[in-house]
Amino acid sequence: MKFEYINESLNWAGSEEVSAAYYHAAAARARKLHAEATTPRLKQYLRQLITKLEGLARDVQTESGFS
Repeated sequence: MKFEYINESLNWAGSEEVSAAYYHAAAARARKLHAEATTPRLKQYLRQLITKLEGLARDVQTESGFS
């Protein structure tokens, strides 16, 4: 499934420094998948993933001094 790709990407992303742009792009991909999702469970999962990705992007921006 498409959403497994995003989840797998997050698993390795924690071990390396990743830019805020990476997380923003991943959140954008998840938003596209959310728009195409047909089941409530998948929509819920993608909303949670989007929230997590946006939070990670904010954290990276805060740590690097960008706003």
